[in-house]
Amino acid sequence: MKNPIIGTLSEKGLHADIKDFLVRPGDKIEMPVDGFVADIFRDGEIIEIQTQNFGAMRKKLTHLLGYYPVHLVHPIYVEKMIVRQDPDGREINRKKSPKKGKPIDIFEELVYIRELVMHPNLTFEILMTREEEIRRQDPKRRKWNGWYVYDRRLVEVVDRIVLASYRDFKALLPADLPVPFTNKELGEILGCSHHQANSITYTMKRMGALQQVGKRGNAILFM
Repeated sequence: MKNPIIGTLSEKGLHADIKDFLVRPGDKIEMPVDGFVADIFRDGEIIEIQTQNFGAMRKKLTHLLGYYPVHLVHPIYVEKMIVRQDPDGREINRKKSPKKGKPIDIFEELVYIRELVMHPNLTFEILMTREEEIRRQDPKRRKWNGWYVYDRRLVEVVDRIVLASYRDFKALLPADLPVPFTNKELGEILGCSHHQANSITYTMKRMGALQQVGKRGNAILFM
């Protein structure tokens, strides 16, 4: 006989889909803990699902990490299907987005909780996913001709990457990155902006995964 799952709440979207993917028999769902709500409570560990905006959970993490191990799960899509629906939810069309995420994209969020990343009670897990982005049109909205993101849904988890030490984070850097390297070189290899590259190196430096080893002209060198 399966153990009941305690405390299930009605929920939609990517967050709920990931919770369904992660949950095991005996887990406590949406459990009140010290004035906060834990997505999943399992054998004394809190599992939190955060699809975006890590900064919004800084207060929650700061408190919970003082008392519990916390495992923070974050999805990054390798494939996204954009599904357009009419206001009643009937599908109009669908097309594949040209954008593809990479594991290192997690640093776009980590920079907002950089002081907590290496806390001994905190581990991370990246779910590399295929997802659907549901868009609907509202004539009252002016932006994007009224189209807005109504929901996101999980289609498949294609890989799971656990980050538990600074070495795990450093392993996310491109294998063909020169040693030492600059933010410009990192951005060129990743195909990202200088600002994004700087967020990566700044956060990695704060967590001890990178060291500043000098300059090449005005450019800071990291390794």
